Amino acid sequence: MSDDPKLLVVDDEAVICQACQRVFSRQGYEVEPSTDARQGLTWALERNYDGILLDIKMPQMDGIQFLEQLRKTKPDVPVMIMTGYPSIPNAAAAVRLGASDYVTKPFTPEEITQSVRRMLRRELAAKGQIDESLTAVETAELEVEQAADRLFLDEAWVLPEADGSASIGAVLPRPVSAVREVRLPKVGDVVYQGLPLASVTFRYESTRIVPSPISGVVVGINEELRQNPALLTDEPCRAGWLACVCTTRLEEELPDCKPRRVVLANSSGETAEKQGDLLRWLGCAVESAATPGAVLGAIAGSEDVVVVFDADSFGGDGPDLVRRINGASPAAKVVVVASSDCGWEAAYRAEKIFYYAVEPFADGEISEILYAAFRRPVRPVELSRAIKNPDEPVSGVRITNRNGHKVHLLAAPGLLKRGRGLGERILRKLNERAFPVMFSPGQTAISAENVLKTAANCDRAMVLLAEDSGRLPGSLARDTKAEYVTATRENAARVTTLVVQPAEAAAGLDGLDERTVAALAEHIVQEMASY
Repeated sequence: MSDDPKLLVVDDEAVICQACQRVFSRQGYEVEPSTDARQGLTWALERNYDGILLDIKMPQMDGIQFLEQLRKTKPDVPVMIMTGYPSIPNAAAAVRLGASDYVTKPFTPEEITQSVRRMLRRELAAKGQIDESLTAVETAELEVEQAADRLFLDEAWVLPEADGSASIGAVLPRPVSAVREVRLPKVGDVVYQGLPLASVTFRYESTRIVPSPISGVVVGINEELRQNPALLTDEPCRAGWLACVCTTRLEEELPDCKPRRVVLANSSGETAEKQGDLLRWLGCAVESAATPGAVLGAIAGSEDVVVVFDADSFGGDGPDLVRRINGASPAAKVVVVASSDCGWEAAYRAEKIFYYAVEPFADGEISEILYAAFRRPVRPVELSRAIKNPDEPVSGVRITNRNGHKVHLLAAPGLLKRGRGLGERILRKLNERAFPVMFSPGQTAISAENVLKTAANCDRAMVLLAEDSGRLPGSLARDTKAEYVTATRENAARVTTLVVQPAEAAAGLDGLDERTVAALAEHIVQEMASY
């Protein structure tokens, strides 16, 4: 592959060409679109491309005819078929002519990215070459060491790069025991913001799930963690990084990720330097303030800020300064750190403080405090009094979205309940967005016949399943080639299957934590709303 990978997109639908150009130009590719198959073939024969994305059904020349002409002079260029009408004859003909794979329209940015990356990696592997488009993976550790700013979604951090990739890691609360195992995603996996990216198992504790702070396709993982999992806690923002992801929704999702902004209030230069270094090591953006005026100036107008307040350095004036901090910025979270013989504990606790800690930098407690201070609250769902039976099963949810499209979500038996869990969150989010919502009570088995009937009477049919795919509990996978999709034939482009990994030793989606359920509901509702 060249240093500047080049793609040709041939599709008579301008919107598909524009979508591919938007997705891949962000990833550092040069993209040439063509809505004329004959023009696209001329370019393909005259120019060199690292890959071609080709529609099957086009006027004047279809994709199969395009491939037949292309293969006479260029038998090796990788080709990805894009189609809204998957069929066995078309697929067989495309494979005979050397097509690498096909992706069903309409596709998401993650699906097309995953397909193209897989196609190009397969081609490079066959040639024994290294994928130079993934140089960010090879240098991820170096870049993480040099970078000063990270953005956090709870404990997970993301460091975006200019080429559309991003390094991802996590700063976990203080472990009681050593890390026994880190479970990482596979290269090529699609990850979604807020849903599981990795898991960490401690020697004497239960497993902790780390969410992905951003959506995208995994293009590299930190193999060193397999041999030395302690790197995750020893060097959380450097050598302990988890994965490198080719981002697909960076503009929409990055605002949800925030810096861990800390104002370090400490008038003692020696201890302030040590505390500041440790806070930066934990991924914080630190602003040191040694005087009351500097502290108040640093927090002015701030909302997402934590004040780490060194009680010993301010002596008896400290409690009054905390009172002034609360008056100047009521949303600031004040963490008072003190020695064991500090004489002003009672005075501090009389003020509004987030936490009072005794020597937290010495015993590592500061990581746990920061985790609690910066973690987004997940509000528990309150049962509506209007729902007499919250456990009432729901087999389908129908809406008409802002685009005027009718979208129908079909759920496998046992997955959705009207007043609890994922079902309640989906219905609540749809109502909050003022969509006209209809739900079908009861339980109906998912069958090709049911999906076919639904697809024929709406613009979009979504099938929700819970199946063991060997991934982390709560992981979400889209499948546009599932049996329920291909069975609908001409309506296949209207059907998408969403598969959720159930919790271990649990039926359906029972056992998933509230944070994961909330993120699942958000992704499902977003898909229903945006089609």
